[in-house]
Amino acid sequence: MFKLTKNIASTVLSLAIVGMVYLFVADTYKWWPFESVTETVKIDETPNVVTEIRGIKKFTTACYYGDVTISKEKASDNWLKNLLRQRDRICLIGRGPIRAGYDFEKLPADAVKISGDTLRVKLPPVEVLDTICNPKDCEVFIDDGNWPHDRVQSIHADLQNVLVDDALKCHIIAKASKSGKAQLQKLFKSFGFTTVILT
Repeated sequence: MFKLTKNIASTVLSLAIVGMVYLFVADTYKWWPFESVTETVKIDETPNVVTEIRGIKKFTTACYYGDVTISKEKASDNWLKNLLRQRDRICLIGRGPIRAGYDFEKLPADAVKISGDTLRVKLPPVEVLDTICNPKDCEVFIDDGNWPHDRVQSIHADLQNVLVDDALKCHIIAKASKSGKAQLQKLFKSFGFTTVILT
């Protein structure tokens, strides 16, 4: 019995020594084999940022105010004018703004890349967003003969195309692209990004 008790005491003492050595080594070298490992879960914010950018919709970066004239002729319904080889004429003067910029509703999801506090955006092409030339903004300079309403509407549509062509000749696209990137840098940084790369 005494021998058994002595063996138990010796075993307990050995375990105690091993335990003390383990604690010393673990504390010294910060090695804890049973310590739980917490993994940081990274949430991809790209879909949210894409939604925010698409929500901008049409972003105007340049505007041109046009003032153009368009004239049309047609055979007259009046027999006397036809006899005299005179034609019906109409001349309209149109005025209105043309806006150019980015249509972010067309932005594909893969055009946006996020890496930490860096945002990369492949911009959609700059385009003419709209032409505001209402009939009330048009002045009839010449109205000679019989011009049906649908024909006048068609001429008005042609007038808008002339306004756009005039704006393009004045380099509205180049101006919109140049000023647009500077404006978008400020806008996207307001989303919380430190670095914004636009291509």
